[in-house]
Amino acid sequence: MRIRTIVAAVGVLAALTQTGCSTVTPRVVTENPLIVPSNDFELVWNKTVAVVDEYFEIANENRRSRKIITQPMISATLLEPWQGDTVGFRNRLEASLQTIRRYAVVTVIPVPEHQGGGYRVKVEVHKELEDMYKPDRQTGGRAVFANDFPVNRTREVVGPVPVGVGWIDRGRDPKLEQVILARIRAALFVP
Repeated sequence: MRIRTIVAAVGVLAALTQTGCSTVTPRVVTENPLIVPSNDFELVWNKTVAVVDEYFEIANENRRSRKIITQPMISATLLEPWQGDTVGFRNRLEASLQTIRRYAVVTVIPVPEHQGGGYRVKVEVHKELEDMYKPDRQTGGRAVFANDFPVNRTREVVGPVPVGVGWIDRGRDPKLEQVILARIRAALFVP
C-alpha cells in the first residue's frame, strides 16, 4: 500500500511540473535570432530586458554593446514548479539530482536597412554542472570507521554559501531559449 502512495505522489508531482514549467510554451519553433521589424530601439530593448528579468537576475545591461548578461542561477527542481527557468520534466529531474545552474546572454543587433531594418534579438542560455572535488558535507567515512563517539565540537558558520570548485559547461539550453524568444515575440507583437 505504501508503494502505491509513493508512486501516486510522484505521478502527481510529475503532472504538476509538466504544467508549471513555463508561462509560455512555444508551439512553433522561433528562429534564434528573432527578427523584430521595429525601428524603435528603446521599445525593443526595454521589452527584451523585461522578459529576461522574468527568468534571471540581470548582472550587466550594456546598451552601447547591445548586450544583456544575467547572473548564474541555480536551476529549479521538481519541488519548485513556480520557477520558470527550467523547462520540461527531464531538466527538472536533472536539476533535482545534481546542482545545475543557468545564465543567459542576450544581444540586440540592428539589421541594416537594405535587409529590411529592425533588430535581431539573439538569446543564448548556457547550462553548467557543479564540479566538486568531493561530496559536500560527506559523512560516509565517519559512519564506516568511527569506533568511538567523540564530542563533536565543530561549528558551522552561518553565512554565505561556499563557492564551488568550478562548473562544467553542459552547452546551451534550447528549450528555455525558445520559451524566452516566444515571450519576447509576444511582448513585441511580432507575427
